[in-house]
Amino acid sequence: MCRFILIAMLLAAILGCGGDGADKYMQEGFVYFQQQKYDEAIVSYEKAIKAEPRAAAAYNMLGMAYRFKYNRLGAPELRQREMAAFQKAIEIDPKNWGAMINLGTTYYADGQKGKAAPLFKKALELKPDHPEKAEIEKMIAAGESKP
Repeated sequence: MCRFILIAMLLAAILGCGGDGADKYMQEGFVYFQQQKYDEAIVSYEKAIKAEPRAAAAYNMLGMAYRFKYNRLGAPELRQREMAAFQKAIEIDPKNWGAMINLGTTYYADGQKGKAAPLFKKALELKPDHPEKAEIEKMIAAGESKP
C-alpha cells in the first residue's frame, strides 16, 4: 500500500505545486528522494515552500522525506516534523486526501489508531475509488474499535 501511495504522492507533488521556482525545487526534491538522499530532499522541499508558501504538495512531500529519514534513524524529532508537515498540507488544502492518508498512516504506525481512523475516513470520502480502499477500511475499523 505504502509504495503505491508514495508513487502517487510523488507524481502529485511534482504536478501540483505552483510557481516556476517551486516546481523546480519539487522536481529536485523528487530526484533526491528517489536517490534516498533525504536531507537533500528536505532542503529542496523547504525551498519549494519558501518559493510558494501555500504549496500543500511540498509540505506533503516534506513529510514523506522526514518519514523516510525517521525510518532510517528513529529520531523522535523527525517523526514530529513529519506529522507537522502533513498537518500543514491538510491545513492548506483540506481536500488533500493523500496527506490525510499519510498522516493517518503515521498515527496508525505509532499506535494512535483512534486518531488515524477519521483521517482515513475523510480521505476515502474524497477518494472513494482509492485502490487500497479495502486495506484502509480495515485500518479504520481497527481505529474505531480502540477505546
